[in-house]
Order: sequence, then structure tokens, then C-alpha cells
Amino acid sequence: MKKLFILIPLAIMASPSFGQFIWEITFEDPSPVERIFIDTASNPNNVWQIGIPHKTMFNSAHSPTHAIMTDTLNPYPVNDTSRFVITHVRQGPWGGNESLLLDFYFKINTDSLSDYGTVEASIDHGASWINLMTQDSVYGFAWLAQKPVLTGTKTSWTHYSEELSPLTYAVGYSDTLLFRFTFISDNIQTNKEGWIIDDFLFHDYWEGINEVQNDNLISVSPDPASNYILVSANKFSSSQRVQIFNFTGQVLYNNSNFKGEKIDIHSVPDGIYLIKYYGDSGFALHKFEVHH
Repeated sequence: MKKLFILIPLAIMASPSFGQFIWEITFEDPSPVERIFIDTASNPNNVWQIGIPHKTMFNSAHSPTHAIMTDTLNPYPVNDTSRFVITHVRQGPWGGNESLLLDFYFKINTDSLSDYGTVEASIDHGASWINLMTQDSVYGFAWLAQKPVLTGTKTSWTHYSEELSPLTYAVGYSDTLLFRFTFISDNIQTNKEGWIIDDFLFHDYWEGINEVQNDNLISVSPDPASNYILVSANKFSSSQRVQIFNFTGQVLYNNSNFKGEKIDIHSVPDGIYLIKYYGDSGFALHKFEVHH
């Protein structure tokens, strides 16, 4: 049978001109929001597990204490193809400008090239799949963090952040998106640890007017930040607006007459936040981390 795992609460924020739908998976909260399926029907030996890591390199989650990984204790097996699928039901009065962000953190420990992971999306309920790593340039997906490699060894937590707006308008709209994560191994046992993933973020944003998104309009520093951040426009704009949201949808900062000043975050709790910047030529979305 398919195993169902319950995830963390979502938040929705809307206004007459725009709205957003943000939800996060940390594997800690049992609230019934969205679903991860680890399919043990077609693959009884599926090695994906949610739990506390007990390996040499995978010895803790990105945020305590649980994560999803290719077995919490043992090396991954040979000749294996293991998958899990996340179902994301989108929200919003679509038809204006729309964006979609897939974001998570991972470590990987594999035999380079021979054993590897894939990330795919489906807009037709699994009838066909788009490889988000190899078809990014085909569909115009944008990387908000450095494009990662899902093979070899990364001993520190690595950021995967991909903007998938073409899934909402160029490829074709679907109110339900599936994200499939697959780990594949060959016939040589290397006793390596596999793939661990934590702190998923899904962010849907929609505009009531046809704005243009260009995440290269700004740079944000420092990141991580502790006392302040600087939002620097890379292109002159006669008017600027900056907003900062947490992942419950709460607006923490809203400056409709932004002049490039430092933004004080010394009292903001540790965590991950979203910046939205508005300028003459469009808007930009960026994520940053606060760590005191």
C-alpha cells in the first residue's frame, strides 16, 4: 500500500491586487495539510523513510529533528529505484502574473554519476513528467540558488531553489502539481548513505495585473543575516517598494517608498523569509535566512 505522511500547516494571504499561498514541509508537525506518498505498492523495497537520521554523514536534519532520506540507518541498496511524490494543490484566481517556487535543502552521498537523484514535475496527474534539472533551459525555469548536482558527495546542507513560473502559463495551467523525487543506484555496492532532504518550501504568488517577474532586479546581502539586510536594485527605478514576509504569510516589513536604506532585522526570529521588490520594470522575489 502507499504510505501517507502528514505535513506542516499552510498559510494564505490575499488582497484585491495580489495574493500568495505558502506552505512548508519540515516533517515535524502532524497537521493534515498536504501529502507525501512513498509508494511501496509498485516498489515494496522503497527505501525512502521519514525519521531521525542515524548515519555518519546524515547525522541530523536541516531543522530538528526529522527529515526524509534513503533509509534512516542503512546504506542504500544496489539496483534500486525508490520514489516519493508530493502533491501540491495550487491556490489563487489565476490569469494575472503567476509564480511558483520549489525550494528545499539536501545532502547527498553516492557513487558519482552511477547513483543519483532526479526531481520531476507533472501537470497532468502523473501522465507525463518534466525533469526539472535537465529540462530547465527548455522551459525557462530560473535558479534562485546555484544549480545543484544530485550525485557525488555534498557533506554540508545544499540549497535547491528553482522558480517554475512556466509551469503556470507556458506549459499549461493545472491546479494540481505533482513533484516526484527519485533515487537510482546501479549494481555496485559502495556502502554510501544516499540522499537526505528537509525543509521543503512551496510558494505560489499571483498578481491581479500583468506584471513582469525578474528576480535579477535586486541583490540581497548579507545572507544569512543577523542585524540588517541590504536590498540593492541592479537597475534604476523611479519608485521602489519592498516587503518582507514570513512563511505564515505575515507581512513583517512594508515600505512603499523604499530608497535603499538598511532594513533592521535584529528582532526578527531565526528562520527563512521572503522579500518582494517592486520597481518600474517589474518585481523580484528572493529568499534569505536570519541567523543570530
